[in-house]
Amino acid sequence: MLALLPLWSGCSDTVIDPFDNDERYFTVYGHLDLLQTEHKLRVIPITRFAESINSTTAFQASIDAEVYTTDLFTGVRTQWTHKLEPLNDGSYGHVYTGKFLVGANRTYRLEVIRSDGKMATAETHVPVINTPTLFELGPEVFENDSTLVYRDIKIPEIASPWNIRAIYLWGSGPINRRIFVPYGRPGHRTDDGGWEMRMNISDDQQAVRDNVQWSIDRGQIPNADTYSLTAMGIQIRILDKNWDPPGGVFDPEILAQPGAMSNVENGYGFFGSVGLYVEEWNATHISTLLGHPF
Repeated sequence: MLALLPLWSGCSDTVIDPFDNDERYFTVYGHLDLLQTEHKLRVIPITRFAESINSTTAFQASIDAEVYTTDLFTGVRTQWTHKLEPLNDGSYGHVYTGKFLVGANRTYRLEVIRSDGKMATAETHVPVINTPTLFELGPEVFENDSTLVYRDIKIPEIASPWNIRAIYLWGSGPINRRIFVPYGRPGHRTDDGGWEMRMNISDDQQAVRDNVQWSIDRGQIPNADTYSLTAMGIQIRILDKNWDPPGGVFDPEILAQPGAMSNVENGYGFFGSVGLYVEEWNATHISTLLGHPF
């Protein structure tokens, strides 16, 4: 996900004149993650010169900025810690780390403050889906003499899902395993603002069999004839509403344009948040049809 935001890349091709910056003081890139307790944010002062820090003793290796986030529900304000960190291109960047638990359905306000009181700010609302049955599940389709099995799934309300993973649960006696198959971001946006994707059920079963064999090799189950597939599902990461790219597509050519996707007041860049949604359903009726013992 961070590849979408140039958090760890250089910014030597961006020059903003401080005398014509429309009262913008910092460029920031980062996000809060519901599943993490440590969050990172890159901060770039807006000056006449592009940031180019080639050593820890370079002119721009110091920064006049303090970073805070405030949970607007509890009022708790957290100061982030600064560190000069190496970037992928061999240069350095000013990276701030905040350590705290993120609450779903909470709004967080970011403040990046100069010593003279000038600041850039942004807010993000951590997304949450409260219903346990959001997905609209299509039928399980069997093709090619039942060797190909898939299911189309519509995801209402979520226009930009991220880091989609298929979930499969199998059991053998007291052993129950939940495994994840990474999908990335397959599918497309629907006309009503949701998302539609295909779950490649038959293709994913090799991951189940590999996990069963792993358990056999470690003596956790006796053999491959003593398990069944019990459930399946989908896990998605939910991007906050501000993080919706133009047209639903993370096109670098479009996002590179100034102001294409930014929620920073008195600055540039983006500060967002990532939530989580998981839905699972029974799969015992399809276990043997997929080649599992029972």
